[in-house]
Amino acid sequence: MSEAGMTTAAQVHLGGHSRRLHIHLAVIERVIVYVAVFLAPYATLRFSDLFFTFSDFFFCLSLFLLLISGRVWNKPLEQATTLWLFAFTLLFIGMMIGSLFHNSPDRGLIVTAQYLFAYLILMIILIRNDPREAYRLAAIFLASIILIDIHGIITFYTVGYVPGEGRGVVTGGKRLATVLRNPNLAAAMNGLTMPILLFFWSSGRIKSYVALPIIALFIVTVVLTSSNSGLFVTVICLTVFVAFISTPRLLLRLTLGAAILVGALALFGSKDMLPKTFQTRVLGAISSGDISEAGTFVSRAALMEEALQMISDERIWFVGVGADQFRERSVQTAPVHNLYLLLWVEGGLLALVGWMMFSGVSVLLAVGIRRAGGDKHALAAMVTTVVVFLTIALFNPHMYARYWTIPVLLCLGLGLAQLRRTTRHGYVPR
Repeated sequence: MSEAGMTTAAQVHLGGHSRRLHIHLAVIERVIVYVAVFLAPYATLRFSDLFFTFSDFFFCLSLFLLLISGRVWNKPLEQATTLWLFAFTLLFIGMMIGSLFHNSPDRGLIVTAQYLFAYLILMIILIRNDPREAYRLAAIFLASIILIDIHGIITFYTVGYVPGEGRGVVTGGKRLATVLRNPNLAAAMNGLTMPILLFFWSSGRIKSYVALPIIALFIVTVVLTSSNSGLFVTVICLTVFVAFISTPRLLLRLTLGAAILVGALALFGSKDMLPKTFQTRVLGAISSGDISEAGTFVSRAALMEEALQMISDERIWFVGVGADQFRERSVQTAPVHNLYLLLWVEGGLLALVGWMMFSGVSVLLAVGIRRAGGDKHALAAMVTTVVVFLTIALFNPHMYARYWTIPVLLCLGLGLAQLRRTTRHGYVPR
């Protein structure tokens, strides 16, 4: 064989070996990101007091494999990627300027690093070009929440509260906290994950005899958490999703179904069947119309008033008081459980506008997908998740925990995946 022939054969061999290596790396990375998504709700599984969880470790490993195999996508959100990056830039600048001006640069770096991971790194990892991967990732996260709920309900009715250090699956007040160790968080996560379930159901990917029991599971979990905010976002979720995909036939079926359910409850049901804590925390406020009876509303309202007063007294506009500084100055030594006010106080309007732009970008993507003829079920999941996410922000401090952003990113992935199945070149028009 000539020297040229031997060289060509060697190149072919090396090329084949390189392709096989990339295939193996892709398979390994795929398994790792599946594990990361499944573990994402288990935020209590962490390495130290620093908020870096087992799930985060697997996400980092996934990103590393994507980088070395050259599979990092330049524009996961297509033309909207630039706006997404600009949104984070505003959030970063606003939070860091306030932190530098008020001698807390270390806290500023920590908080912005958490937002970087939750809003940028995960976007790169989770938004995939392959539509099948978008469905699998969403299904894995949904399965994780379902298992958490099943475990929580079984524990609630069999084991109950177990005294000891830390918060358990069931609190001392007989509220279901699940392995998330927080009743309000457990309820909110069900409301934030439900659009994924509704998408699979409405698009025919799972049957009614599977979807309806899961919806019942979600509702039972929310009731056992006795969370007012969780119940509210669940109602918001169902309302918005149904409004997006509603047809006269569907509305008629829903009306008949609701009438049958209400009739059955009136004949055979009783509020005594509900947990005592739910009756006290939730039904009491609903029946009396007095929102002050709704859990910890009074203390949270006081924090909001304190935040508004701080904004007024210190004339906070574009520059805030710095990351985690509201907690240091608050009478209750706690962050205000309203992300809009918290970002305004700590990062100024730059940080607040930057964070809200993430949702704005999602809406722009939804409009683009709609104009391009994207699937209305995926569109409903996208918009519903964003609405629920913005609603949850009314009751929570910093939302950089990965379990908050993953459902939003997964639903964005579903919308883009549906679009790529109907367009030849796989892009969202400008």
